[in-house]
Order: sequence, then structure tokens, then C-alpha cells
Amino acid sequence: MTYLPQYEPFVLKKYEHFTLFLHDDQYYLGRAYAWLSRPGEMQRFSQLTPQELNELKRIAEEYEKVLGNLWQPDHMNYAWLGNMFREHKGHGHMHFIPRYKSPRTYLGITFVDEQWGKNYPIKPDLKLPEEKLFAIRDAIRAEFSKQFLHTQ
Repeated sequence: MTYLPQYEPFVLKKYEHFTLFLHDDQYYLGRAYAWLSRPGEMQRFSQLTPQELNELKRIAEEYEKVLGNLWQPDHMNYAWLGNMFREHKGHGHMHFIPRYKSPRTYLGITFVDEQWGKNYPIKPDLKLPEEKLFAIRDAIRAEFSKQFLHTQ
């Protein structure tokens, strides 16, 4: 299963086995997810190939560096979910959830991680206007371009 065309505008970077997307919920500034490129349903983390695992590690390292240069997260949470069975039938993807001990202001918006020190999911959604999402996307893409020559 490949990703749906409506998500193409949110691509941050394409890799061989994954595509990294900006998540549309930016309660955690810079939240993203890596979508497994190979087709399948109910894909478990334990079923990733060594090549996919190595690439996922590389994505995490690169993304931490990019976000570190942009917004200096204090920590990073990761989640391999696949629970939205109706939407994508458990297709494999990993969420990258930056965590912030103190507020970050970007684009005139103050992002406050009120869940600092707690599990990340229990929070209100933050649905930004598309132009703000694209501005965050563009900042991340630009930082990828500065840091890594092999971007998209």
C-alpha cells in the first residue's frame, strides 16, 4: 500500500523504504511519521526487514538533527501504531513526536507541551491552517536540504 495522493503535499523526504510526512496535528511542533513503502496490512514493527530497520534508524537520526537545529526538542517519543484499521488497515508507520519542556514560538504560534513528563497521546488536537502547516513543512525541508545532500 502506498500513501494516498492527498498526503503528497506533506512529504518531508522520500527514502528507499519509507516516506517521511509532516503530521497534520502539530500539537507537538514538528510531529511527523515515516510511512512504510512496501504494501501490506497489519504490518508489525517486528516484521520489518533489516534494511527497513536500518533506514528507520537513519530517518530518526536525521530527523532529530533537523528538529534540533530548528526548535531544539528536549526529548523525542516514537510510536509504531497501525491502529486505524478502516483508514489504512494497519499499514506500518512510525510516529516521531518531539517533546518540549518549555514553550516554543514559531509563526506567531506558541506551542506548549502540556503533556511534558506524561504519555504523549492525551492532549487536544491542534489543527493549524494549511498555510501554517506548509510553512512548518517548508522549514523542515529547507533544514533537510542544508544538512543532507541526498534530500528528495
